[in-house]
Amino acid sequence: MESEVKTLEMNDEILRPETPDLGSPQVKKKKFKIRLGGVEGIFAQGTMVFLLVLTLLLCMVPVFVTIVMSLKTQTDITDFPIWTLPQTKWEFANYAQAFEVLSSPLIWTLVMDIGVTVTVMLMSCYVAFLFQWYTFLGNKFLFAAFILPMLVPNVVLLSPTYIVASTLGITQSYWGVILPYLAGNQIASVFMLRVFMGQHPKSLYEAAQLDGANKFNLFMYVCLPLSFPIMMVQGIGIFAAIFNDYLWPQLVFFKDPEVGTLMPYLRAKMNVYTQGIRYAMYLVAGIPLIISTAVSIKFFVSGDFASGLKM
Repeated sequence: MESEVKTLEMNDEILRPETPDLGSPQVKKKKFKIRLGGVEGIFAQGTMVFLLVLTLLLCMVPVFVTIVMSLKTQTDITDFPIWTLPQTKWEFANYAQAFEVLSSPLIWTLVMDIGVTVTVMLMSCYVAFLFQWYTFLGNKFLFAAFILPMLVPNVVLLSPTYIVASTLGITQSYWGVILPYLAGNQIASVFMLRVFMGQHPKSLYEAAQLDGANKFNLFMYVCLPLSFPIMMVQGIGIFAAIFNDYLWPQLVFFKDPEVGTLMPYLRAKMNVYTQGIRYAMYLVAGIPLIISTAVSIKFFVSGDFASGLKM
């Protein structure tokens, strides 16, 4: 009996794993090793961080100079270097003047821009939905013909577009700006949305059809929610392009640029005010773009915009 007990104790010692005493000085801590070579090495990572910081600083230098110059008096601008801070006083009144000058064209441009962007995205989404999920005579040919103008640079299309606008008699009017924006931004949007919709699960559409959904319900309650991320990304791009556009509004309102959109108006007013007010006007004009970029970063960082997109 005693031999059996000894045998069981020996087996128990063999099977029981040895747990080191954490309080014992004999336990050696795991050393942290620093890699010197390779992409994950300290030199490569340090170089990448240095280049990123350097690139960020180079990008922020013009912004910093613009902010500093917008807070200077005319005396500080002429008598001191551009990188120095205001010496006599901080001229915050420049921003009050800039808001007063730009408020009217800025509001009109934002209303027009947002309206055009939302309309373009809804129309493009519906056209892409029809091209992707419904088969009709000449489907592929019509889609190829629809996206064919993407091969032509926009600058080449300026002259014929202006001739059409002049023939219709919509120059020197807001419709001369709005209608070409509505038509010109459809092509790329339809192409991107159709490719994106090709990755949607077909079973969702079939299940909705079995429940009695018609075309409009399929678009509103299935296609539109699934396409919202890519619509936001594309819409932010269209918004920024229209907001920054100078050439086409300048052509439409060539007789009086001050009644047009923000950028021609801003250019026409530059020589009227002092340099400090000009720099403040530049920054005020960029506020909508800062907001739109902050909104779009959410979709880029999350990766939702590419979740169903073949590249």
